Amino acid sequence: MIQGCVDRKEVPGAVGILIKDGKIGYHKAFGWADIESKKPLKKDTLFRIASMSKLITTVAALQLFEKAEYNMYTELGSILPEFKEQTVLESWDGKKQAFVTQLAKKKIRMNQLFTHTSGIVYPIFTYKGRAGYMKEKIIDAWPGEDISLEENIKRLAGVPLAHEPGEGNTYGMNMDVLGRVIEVLDGRPFAKYMREELFRPLKMKDTGFAVPKNKWNRVSSVYTTKDGKLALFDESVFDEKAPNNKPEWWKRNPDKIALGGAGLISTAIDYALFLQMLVNGGELDGKRILGRKTVNMISRGIHQSNPESSTASGLSVSVVINSEKHLHPESQGSFNGGGYFYTSFWVDPKEKFVGILLSQINPGYSQLAGNFKLMGYSALK
Repeated sequence: MIQGCVDRKEVPGAVGILIKDGKIGYHKAFGWADIESKKPLKKDTLFRIASMSKLITTVAALQLFEKAEYNMYTELGSILPEFKEQTVLESWDGKKQAFVTQLAKKKIRMNQLFTHTSGIVYPIFTYKGRAGYMKEKIIDAWPGEDISLEENIKRLAGVPLAHEPGEGNTYGMNMDVLGRVIEVLDGRPFAKYMREELFRPLKMKDTGFAVPKNKWNRVSSVYTTKDGKLALFDESVFDEKAPNNKPEWWKRNPDKIALGGAGLISTAIDYALFLQMLVNGGELDGKRILGRKTVNMISRGIHQSNPESSTASGLSVSVVINSEKHLHPESQGSFNGGGYFYTSFWVDPKEKFVGILLSQINPGYSQLAGNFKLMGYSALK
């Protein structure tokens, strides 16, 4: 099935992995890491996992929650003063090229960062007022400019929220803010914290916000679709689709700026180790990362935009909250997520079943990810 998608040029290549009861049942690579040079994709190819970074950052932030550094109702402004006074976007004045705003009546609470209900935006995904957001030079995900995480988050704090905190759901730079919260509360650079508290204990040897020079040749090329054909997602495409972001951010020093919402590079097996830790209730190979009850919080359906939906927002993930209405095979309490460059994962705690599919294309029109999940579940006995 995966090879068929490669042959039809729906994706350049893909790596899939399935883990049941802590054992790898399937791990294969198909297609190309680079089409032009005919470089094959391998099981240890490095991928831009983009928004799959969010769950890892969430776990890091929950470690500090467990240490009572904050609670879920703590005002964000008490940790990051730049968020003490916020505005909410009403409209964009095209003539004056300026935001029309009002003062926010509510304060952002920490729980709203985890569920994307804070009102914080992703500038590149805005429509109303987009020109104003772009003008502020906020780096959404992939740094090119030589600024610090502190400065980038201060720029973000200076633009209007999409809505009052807690009164809507807007996919935004919430986990990037959590990264800065970690820096402030812990004292270490965010990327260093992640290396020392997550990647090393979990033996995620190929995961990070930067790639060492001796591993650059393992980073997959990334593609887009132009005139119905696969083409490189190069700097010109970045400039069009993701202004203020750069394609080779992973060659920079991450201890100055690392963005927890979408900045990680990883492999299928590394991400599987991370997810298996969650299936195990916060522990892997004798290393405790989170408490079992804290892990359980991730898959609670905390915010639901549509009461008719079978899913809701957990802590940075989508959660199945009503399997009776869910027209897919996942169990109650299963959660999933994905990334901008056609990467995806799911965790089914009831079945102790984990699946990961990684490719490198945007936009991705293939049904590959959904079919991989369906076929994975159909193989369960």
